[in-house]
Amino acid sequence: MIKHRSTLGAALALSCLNPAQAADTSAVTLYGLVDLGTTYERKNGESSLRQKSGNQSGSRWGLRGVEDLGNGYKAVFRLESGFTANNGMQAQGRMFGRWAYVGLAGGFGEVRLGRQWVYGFEWAAVGSPFGSGWGQGSNNVSLGYNDGDFGSGGRVNNAVFYTTPNMNGLQAGLGYSFEANDRDAFATDAHDRVLTAGLRYTKGPVATALTYERLNPNATQSNKKVTTNLQVAGSYDFEWIKVHATYGNLRNANAGPSAGYDRVNSFIGGVSIPAGKSGSLLASYQRATSSDITGWALGYQYNLSKRTNLYAYTNRVDIRASHTLQNSVGIRHMF
Repeated sequence: MIKHRSTLGAALALSCLNPAQAADTSAVTLYGLVDLGTTYERKNGESSLRQKSGNQSGSRWGLRGVEDLGNGYKAVFRLESGFTANNGMQAQGRMFGRWAYVGLAGGFGEVRLGRQWVYGFEWAAVGSPFGSGWGQGSNNVSLGYNDGDFGSGGRVNNAVFYTTPNMNGLQAGLGYSFEANDRDAFATDAHDRVLTAGLRYTKGPVATALTYERLNPNATQSNKKVTTNLQVAGSYDFEWIKVHATYGNLRNANAGPSAGYDRVNSFIGGVSIPAGKSGSLLASYQRATSSDITGWALGYQYNLSKRTNLYAYTNRVDIRASHTLQNSVGIRHMF
């Protein structure tokens, strides 16, 4: 996401603070993106042509805030709402379905409380040229973080996360959700509790991530299993080509296309190649064993400016007897 300080964001900050605070110590930034295109999809012999939002990246708007508390400490918050640009409706089934947290940051790192992304979702996108976007080109086609065991789409509620400072490119994180979904019950073990951890290194041409999730399931649902998800992802930029790779190991999935399989190994390989001064070509192949998922994707992005680009892609995903082909062209604007 590309974000910049907006006039509206500054006005919001000023309206919430007294004059002394607003002068130097606090800021609110309004940011977001709108992604809309036309998509042709053919699934199991049936086809459709329609306008679709969020083809390359999910359309969203958000508010990010910071207040300087002195002595190197800051209060932070983030509220981010997904929407579908073709009809203006909310996504994720709630106003702030993408992010909703408040926390403290300083030399020790950052502690956040609220609705957040597991590290398998947030950090492992480096292992695919399409990251977690671009329709079926997304890494969530074969990786387990998105299947539902670790929150809806890899987002957990009621969570506390700690992330270390960036230490010469190295960063670690640990998070725990007391109830990953929307269940309201009194007993602690009557909730889906999720542990997530991550380690990443980003410096120069290298970007890598190691992530782990574990579900301790609701004890009142006796058929639900303890589920784990390990992912190793990385990329290396040779300038003329950027190479991506990911390995995933999902065990005892309760939900998603890998549900019912004791162990699923996933593999992703891909490249992104500069095409002139303003364009880039992307390609990937992914495969999940046991659950028998296979996908390939080709994409092209052309930058009209730093904040606006055109895109086009084609991809196909086979999940056992189900086959889906997608073709899309569209425009994305970031603000």
